[in-house]
Amino acid sequence: MADVPEKSDRPNLEPDGTPENSGELLGVFEADLPPLIREEDPSAQERFLEFFLAEIRNENTRRAYGRAVAQFLRWVDRQSLTLRSITPLAVSGYVEKMDRQDGKAPATVKQHLSAIKRLFGWLQAGGVLEANPAEPVRGPKHSPKDGSTPILTAEEASDFIEGLPTSSIKDRRDKAIIGVLTYTFARVSAVVSLDQEDYFQAGRRQKLRLQEKGGKQRDVPLHHRAVDYLEEYLSSGGRLERKDAPLFRTLTREGDLSGRRMSRTSVLRMVKSRASDEGLDPDRVCCHTFRGTGITAYLQNGGKLEVAQHIAGHSNASTTKLYDRRQELVSKEEVEKIGI
Repeated sequence: MADVPEKSDRPNLEPDGTPENSGELLGVFEADLPPLIREEDPSAQERFLEFFLAEIRNENTRRAYGRAVAQFLRWVDRQSLTLRSITPLAVSGYVEKMDRQDGKAPATVKQHLSAIKRLFGWLQAGGVLEANPAEPVRGPKHSPKDGSTPILTAEEASDFIEGLPTSSIKDRRDKAIIGVLTYTFARVSAVVSLDQEDYFQAGRRQKLRLQEKGGKQRDVPLHHRAVDYLEEYLSSGGRLERKDAPLFRTLTREGDLSGRRMSRTSVLRMVKSRASDEGLDPDRVCCHTFRGTGITAYLQNGGKLEVAQHIAGHSNASTTKLYDRRQELVSKEEVEKIGI
């Protein structure tokens, strides 16, 4: 368990003991604390918030866990249970409902159960609960062999990227982003977090310093095409003097670059819009598409799995294999040989 944060990091309490601006503080709950938590004393409410602030450090995980916990607690409330009357049977019933009745994917059910288990473990460690009712509950078996991220063939990706316009600073920025996503196998969260100083030269190579999940940092050598896209973008107005300025920035109403960092959502909208403009089905294309496309193209050209794992920043090669869609592409090519 993570250490309890210092007092200055704890949520402020209103005079009645309710945590101040809890929804804004976490960016997770739409309005206020879930009803079951509001019924608890201030120390329990504070411990609940500390779980998200101290125990869950990754912003994306924090939001996902927040949604999972909020959904579970709303269901518990409808069962007329209190926080302290939740039993392993109740948790098991909720998991069964998600799996059988709601038809949620096994990965989704396991993520929700993980969030519930970790929260209750945190509350137990803080003396709010005597036991963790989710601890004995097991989720559905989930061992995926193939990834679900839609990818492009190498030819489709090349035609798409090279066909992107470059007449405006927005065009050049968008092309640079898609190029970086493709040639570094980076997550979009790492790309939007890039600052000017994270693009640098080391010897004869240009590199990007990517901040990944869990605070990991990795320096990735850039493909010459990614360098070309970045240089074209930066030399035409994308470069700022401040080293800590965002590398990829939003646009003003006048169509110029602002000083504000792009978000993952804005990049996703851009990617789908560009795909539609270039005649691709936007449902087939997302930010992760270029990660999977790059990994598959690399392996198709004789690249090593362990190197792909390192470039992608995966801790386990089995995760990298989920992005390896060579068999899928081969099957599509082979089936076209049926001469009917």
